[in-house]
Amino acid sequence: MRYLIEVSEKVLKGLDQLEIPYNLKKEEKSEPKAKTQEFNKDDLIYVPSIDIYVDKERTHLGKKWFEAHKLLQEQGNRMLIIPEFIEFLKYTQENHKDIYNEITEVRNPWRSEWLDADFKVKNKKLYINYNHKLDLNGNLIPKNSEILNKNTLMEDKMPGISLENWLKNPTKQGLPNKNIKSGDLSYWYPRSNNNSVAWFYANVGWAGFDCNWYPSNSPSSLGVHAVVEKLK
Repeated sequence: MRYLIEVSEKVLKGLDQLEIPYNLKKEEKSEPKAKTQEFNKDDLIYVPSIDIYVDKERTHLGKKWFEAHKLLQEQGNRMLIIPEFIEFLKYTQENHKDIYNEITEVRNPWRSEWLDADFKVKNKKLYINYNHKLDLNGNLIPKNSEILNKNTLMEDKMPGISLENWLKNPTKQGLPNKNIKSGDLSYWYPRSNNNSVAWFYANVGWAGFDCNWYPSNSPSSLGVHAVVEKLK
């Protein structure tokens, strides 16, 4: 059972000083369900290197990985794949520092987001699956399924790896290279348990890129920066 407790700014500052992480849940207005959701360009960030529009805000908070995919696609949108997320971070770092900081800064409250990548074993080899689409039966099917790049860093670093180095020199699939520099970003490598997906998060203690997160986990801070494919 969950309870809603109102606290003052003074209490929040005290939690920050004690480095106790917390979530701030945004009150969402109920709106009629729409099969498509149209956006104005003012609501979005255009990333020229990959020619996509990304919502400035995280939406679909507290949804499981599958649920988030389903809701996004019902609205005509989709989840960022890892290489797109990297380009989004690089672009916002230079052009929308407030949004870059909102995603990556080590501070309260918790902020986190799903990424479109899961990891499955086929023929005794680990694959990365991405660009998932719903089929007619409501199953998520990846348009891309590739053997994980042999240069992928396959050990946990807590902390960490260099965020800057990861953004500058990822594998083609967007994961950290074996030779990545050390840094403060925690990293969990992809597992062979057939139940791991990718997400990025930051809180008062640390920031992390995690490829070993369960798709059924859905804290209230966890959302999506949607790729928007239908504009007004």
